[in-house]
Amino acid sequence: MASNNIYGFGIVGCGVISDTHLDAIEALPNGKVIAVCDKIEAAAKAKAAEYDCDYYTDLAEMLEDDDIDVCNIVVPSGLHAELGIQCAEAGKHVICTKPIDVTLEKIDALIDACDENGVKLGATHQFRGFTVYKRIKEAAETGRLGKLLYGNAIVPWYRTDEYYSDGWHGTRLLDGGGALMNQSVHYVDLLIWIMGDVARLGAFADALAHDTIEVEDCATAVLKFTSGAQGMIQGTTCTYQGHPAVLEIHGTKGNVIVVGEDLKLWQVEGDETELDFEAGAVGGAADPKMGMLGEAVQAHTEQIADMLAAVEEGREPVLSGREARRAVEVILRIYESAQTGKMIDL
Repeated sequence: MASNNIYGFGIVGCGVISDTHLDAIEALPNGKVIAVCDKIEAAAKAKAAEYDCDYYTDLAEMLEDDDIDVCNIVVPSGLHAELGIQCAEAGKHVICTKPIDVTLEKIDALIDACDENGVKLGATHQFRGFTVYKRIKEAAETGRLGKLLYGNAIVPWYRTDEYYSDGWHGTRLLDGGGALMNQSVHYVDLLIWIMGDVARLGAFADALAHDTIEVEDCATAVLKFTSGAQGMIQGTTCTYQGHPAVLEIHGTKGNVIVVGEDLKLWQVEGDETELDFEAGAVGGAADPKMGMLGEAVQAHTEQIADMLAAVEEGREPVLSGREARRAVEVILRIYESAQTGKMIDL
């Protein structure tokens, strides 16, 4: 392990999302980017030059670097567990971007490998770190919303055919699913983080507008939570021009609605009502994270910092591998319901 409580990081994957993780690590007082790795040398070399670190094209070679304590996995989703296990077996702590992987078997194998090798396994679901969602979580946990009655997550986004032409998006093997597993997983995570575990669900999932993909571009599920509350998840990548996601939480003492990352309604007993449904407020770009990079980096920084604190304190990260598994399980059960036409008990 690196000395003086400074943790060295190796980034596995140099795609677009790697910048957010690299920026987040650079913001840590006890984190240092040691190296990046990508099988495409030009991508690895360019990222190394940008962040002033070493680069590798072979993960096994990077894992021989004793200055690396933590590996941050930011490759196609279906490779997370495979590469994470390789890192764990080399004695490195592991952080995976969303989803932690695309099957429960792979996720469980990764969890077991980290346990067996005495390393920590964390994940990043950065929306949990956004101010608006922290506020809702606190209100739900402390009972300020009363008894939770129903909650909805709607992700009406758009992706072009070109987006699905890169060899892994829209494939069962590497993407694990479509509009739910890739685009909507953050909102599935938010919904169950706030509302609690799902007990039963029923769903439809189809490719309605993209005829070249193996997975869904539209899925709709109805949920029954273990608390007795109800809910709905709808995720798409076929919405004309795309619109920001919507999260709604309703209880006996309050209603909260977020559009994009903007609070549109805060109607909670004892609080002054906050209402912001201006004309055109619910329209917008296909990617509602546009303009939120600062908060996204900060949220990643907080979650990675908690991972390092977990290492030092000998505990599980708050967003552990087991915690990140929950959203994937719900999505896989939605797929199962859509395929079989049956209600599914979790």
